[in-house]
Order: sequence, then structure tokens, then C-alpha cells
Amino acid sequence: MEDQQIVNYNYKKGVRTIRPANKLVQNWLFNDNEEEEAVLANYLGVVAEKNGLSANVLSHLFPAILRMLKSNSEWAR
Repeated sequence: MEDQQIVNYNYKKGVRTIRPANKLVQNWLFNDNEEEEAVLANYLGVVAEKNGLSANVLSHLFPAILRMLKSNSEWAR
């Protein structure tokens, strides 16, 4: 787990975007100011994968977790 990739950074026209590395959430795109949310999504993907949850279930669970944390992120809406 120590050498595992957590997030991937992409740059397009000077704008940085972040994608979690876990295969369940690797298509989720986060803004530059949402790096912590991307890291959280990655680790939720790791735990979800270990427990047999699907990407679809995780896509509903992640915003609910952010709302519980009182996040103002677009992902919490």
C-alpha cells in the first residue's frame, strides 16, 4: 500500500485537474482546490473495493459523506 498511487494530476491550458487513482473512481474529476476530496474518494474506492461495493453505490455514498462533513464542495451537492 505504501507505493500505491493516490491521485493523478492533469494539466490543460495551465489548469490543474485531479483524478483519484483507484479504478472505481478514476473517472471522477476534481478541481485544483478539491485535492483533499480526491484523496478521500481514492481511499473510499479502496475500502469499497475490498468490501464488494460497486462504483455506482460509491457515486451515491461519496456526496452523502461530504454532506455529513458539512463540505461546500460541488461534489456534496
